[in-house]
This record gives sequence, structure tokens and C-alpha cells, in this order.
Amino acid sequence: MFPWLKREPKELVEQRQVLSPALMDYPLYQPPHRLGAFLSRRDDQTDEDYERYRLEYAEHMKVNFAYFMAQRATRIAALQSFLSKLGVNASFDDAGLTRVSAWFPDNAFALADLREWAVSQSYYQMQTPWTEGLLGLNVIFDLGVFVGDLLIQKQPRLHWVDVPRVSDTGECSATPYKIEGFRRQAKRKWLGPADHILGLCWNDLNDLHSYAPLPKARRNYDVLVGVVRAYSTR
Repeated sequence: MFPWLKREPKELVEQRQVLSPALMDYPLYQPPHRLGAFLSRRDDQTDEDYERYRLEYAEHMKVNFAYFMAQRATRIAALQSFLSKLGVNASFDDAGLTRVSAWFPDNAFALADLREWAVSQSYYQMQTPWTEGLLGLNVIFDLGVFVGDLLIQKQPRLHWVDVPRVSDTGECSATPYKIEGFRRQAKRKWLGPADHILGLCWNDLNDLHSYAPLPKARRNYDVLVGVVRAYSTR
């Protein structure tokens, strides 16, 4: 059993109890190189050492991106298998998206303890295998792949890219993989579906911990449908 069940909102505890059995055998996302989108320089690195590290990092990012692109169908299949255990038919079409979107607001917040800084950093940096209490991060990541690929299916000019960045502190605030190809007048150059999904889960979890959580009747059960609709027209 995951080390989640402590004094927390009743709905959160109940949903984690529902999700835990279905999560037990969820396949891990395991990139060849464990590094995130943010390159940082250590204080003790010389210019020469840093340049060597930067080039190695860039090469590893290329390998990881190729792995990500090759694994997308496998990740979507893993998500579909997981959701089928919960009675959700996540077919890769509009109907499937609608069903996943309806499932999301009442469940996704229970996939991982996102209020813990270390958990979000594990998600972004990808340096720690997503096992045990982090197992739900695989589902959150795969929901991003699912939404991202449906977005590309809707709008063929869009495509996946990897976007490395630099961090002065070593902390990360995004995953590497983005959707790019929006029209020039769009406010955003790209969308990180995996980051967006994590943000939605984090918001829902924080709301649940608030003094006045949003009742189910007021939750947005079209939230993922709205993401695909909004970004496919940009």
C-alpha cells in the first residue's frame, strides 16, 4: 500500500484507495538518461568542464527525445489499460477524450502528493524512477502525452519538440517536451502538455485542501476537452 493514507481530506484518501490497486503494475517511464529540461552549472566547474558537460547534456537530451517520440504509443496504451480498470474507455478520439476529461477532476488530484516540493521536482527533473509513492507521476505524464497527441491529430501543423533550458539553482519548473507550431499571433510559442496536466492536478489538490473546496457540481468536467479545443485553433 502506498504511504499516502494519513490525515488528509476524506475525498483524497478515498480516491487514493480506489486508484492504488490499478496503479500497482503501471509501467514506468524510463528515459535512457535521467535528466530534465534544465541545465545547471556547478560552482566548482571550470569553463572547460562546463562546456564538456553542456555538450554531453545536449547529446543526452537528443537521445531522450528520440526515446520519448518512439514511446508515445506505448505510453498512451499504458494509460488506456489503467483507465479501463477504472471503467473509463480512453479511446484515442473525441469520445475518449471526453470520457478521460470527465474522469479527471474527481481522480487525478489523488495520483501523487504534489504538494510536496520533492515530488514535483522528481517529475520535472526525471532523475528518480517514478516508483512506489511516485508511481502516479507516470499516469500524469501519460495524460500529457495523450492530450498532446490528440492535439496534433486535431491540428497537423503542431508537433513535439524538446526545449532545454538553463537553471541557476538546479531546480526545474517544466518537463522538456512541448508542442510547437502555433500561429505567430498566438500568445504562447509552445505548450507543455505534461506540465499543464501537472498544474491542473496541483490546483485541484490545493483546492481540496482549502477551507472551502469546490463542490463536485461546480468542477470542470470538460477541462481536457477545453485544452485540446483551445490550442488546436491557435
